[in-house]
Amino acid sequence: MTRTALFAGKDGSLSAVWRFASIVVSFLLVWPPICGIVGWWMKFDFGPPLLAWMVAIVIYSYAVCAPSALLAGIVHAVAAISFRHNSILVPLAVAAGATILIPAQIGVLAPGPAPDLINVPAESYVVFLVASLVASLICWRLTRRFARVA
Repeated sequence: MTRTALFAGKDGSLSAVWRFASIVVSFLLVWPPICGIVGWWMKFDFGPPLLAWMVAIVIYSYAVCAPSALLAGIVHAVAAISFRHNSILVPLAVAAGATILIPAQIGVLAPGPAPDLINVPAESYVVFLVASLVASLICWRLTRRFARVA
């Protein structure tokens, strides 16, 4: 495989490797802040947050939501590039998976005994589901042009 084959396809469009990497990186950069802000707004609705709170939410959301963002990016990229399937069902399925992954990640980061994910209040799953769904839909919409072959 030549160097130009990695960067561009035969018709001048991005190769599959670069499209895959672009989708995953886009999810890693955009998903955590969106998921963190939506989750914070749903859980603690104190009105419009101050700028300092918003910055803190975005910074800490990368620690909590990065694994689900990576999972979402890889699932979206594989579905779009390998299976050529880029429908609305992909973000819905990814949001369902992230709903389980985010509380598990929080439980791993929290000190103390291992978390019991079955006995987590249902309200927490709803918050994470809505936040993951909003983040997934926004990222899916932003990366649709990488999914298509020009």
